[in-house]
Amino acid sequence: MGNVTPVFIFNSLDIVRGGLTKAVLTRANTLVEYFPETQFFTLLYQRDHKEIIQKLYESGKLDKRIKVHNFFLDAIPSKDESKINSTSVIQSVKEQGLIEFIDSGSKQPAYRYYQNGLYVKYKKFDKQQRLMFIDYMDEGRHRTRREEFDPDGNLSRIQHMDLVTNTPKLERYVDSNGECFLSIWVNPKSKKSGRCLLFHPKPREFNDISKLYAFWIAEKIKHLNHPILMSDSRATDEVLLNIKENGVKKIAICHNNHFTKPYTKDSEIKKTWVPLLTNLNEFDRVVLLTNEQREDIEETFGNRDILRVIPHSVQPIETSHQKVEPSPYLAVTLARYNVQKRLDEAIKAFQFVVEKIPNAEYHIYGFGSEEDKLKDLISKLKLQKHVFLKGFTNDAVATYQSACCSILTSDYEGFGLVMTESLAAGTPVVAYDIKYGPRDIIRDGVDGYLVPKGDQKQLAEKIIYLMENPNIRKQFSEHAKDVFQRFNYEDYKRQWKELFMEFEPNNNENQEIEQDVEEKQEKRSMWRMLFKK
Repeated sequence: MGNVTPVFIFNSLDIVRGGLTKAVLTRANTLVEYFPETQFFTLLYQRDHKEIIQKLYESGKLDKRIKVHNFFLDAIPSKDESKINSTSVIQSVKEQGLIEFIDSGSKQPAYRYYQNGLYVKYKKFDKQQRLMFIDYMDEGRHRTRREEFDPDGNLSRIQHMDLVTNTPKLERYVDSNGECFLSIWVNPKSKKSGRCLLFHPKPREFNDISKLYAFWIAEKIKHLNHPILMSDSRATDEVLLNIKENGVKKIAICHNNHFTKPYTKDSEIKKTWVPLLTNLNEFDRVVLLTNEQREDIEETFGNRDILRVIPHSVQPIETSHQKVEPSPYLAVTLARYNVQKRLDEAIKAFQFVVEKIPNAEYHIYGFGSEEDKLKDLISKLKLQKHVFLKGFTNDAVATYQSACCSILTSDYEGFGLVMTESLAAGTPVVAYDIKYGPRDIIRDGVDGYLVPKGDQKQLAEKIIYLMENPNIRKQFSEHAKDVFQRFNYEDYKRQWKELFMEFEPNNNENQEIEQDVEEKQEKRSMWRMLFKK
């Protein structure tokens, strides 16, 4: 067993999430086999955090040996869970002296309350009829504050609203006695957290929330054996940079493209990536998912010994999984409904598919903020009988196996886990040739097709070709299964184990790394200049 402690610094975990959370959980479950003290430190407030973690354990998505700590739960000074600081009247739908109207537009039970003709409050409950929050209104129907409750009925957070933007300007976190232990100022326009006031156990003030998180983490890791902190999101890089304790190792893992629009090598660096890329010397390792991205970073920032490439792996499909026969005229995509995924590109391209194959269908599985826009586009293009938004699927293997091919038209990716999942199911992939992932994963003309980004007609032509040529599709399907060797799970486990073993106490390589970092300090000013206009 390893003598170090991997610690994931992650915003939040949840049951239904995209590729990033899936990749992080896979790595955590792998590392705990070698490093039994593997832990998560999650940073964001979640009213049902405990329930989420329990469900992850029960589903097998998260190994039960992995401990999960949450900042907001850890910061509560009084943890007497037997106390409930809300009344049964508040928890119920009916309230004396108020008349309620059902909010028919809400997916969960919700009600608007009126008193003598004035709209005074709004309540939302979860599907188990547990109170989630109450919004309070002034006489002008402006929301003044929101009170949020945990699943046990405890008041846990109070948000005070800006009357202009209708967004929080102050957040107060309370214990089971209703006492505030933390206040956070929020910019109502940018929604970014600012000044933080921690009242217990000793009053402390922080000028931004990343410093507060860093303070908490530094206290927690004092009791851990050789902690190694991981940042899987550019949102958590600054937290790691604020941790200055001696002996703490830091690893940044890159899951996405670091360029701004149009996301090519000639573009500027995204602002969210600047803390990492201008402070590479502050990290002991930076792990990338593709060789292409490593080459692009080294072209700008010079060759770096700290850079490693460890792609996502493909795990064997369970033998108990019943194989699904593919529908010859069905294409699928599994993706979040957001702007990055550019599902509108695939939908527009499918117009040309339907013109040639009138019974072709395109099923899109996922969830997200762009759902209504995608529905409008489908209606506008009169594709209601051909393109369907199917929601989230719990059986990705069967979904891919049911299709002739899968489609990826993202603006950018960091790897594109959905492509290896599709190939593992024996389903060819037709994808835009974007940064990063498709070029590392798809063998053009062997197990799928690479199409120039934005070429909707060529995308359609490749889909049509596979649908009209079942023998070619069958050949591609056989070749697709090479993905198990090309992205072997055993190699993945070995690479991550070896990376962490490099930080074992008395490992000579640690000294070599520190010397290398010192030699390159003088170059930092040059790299910073690259971001100045």
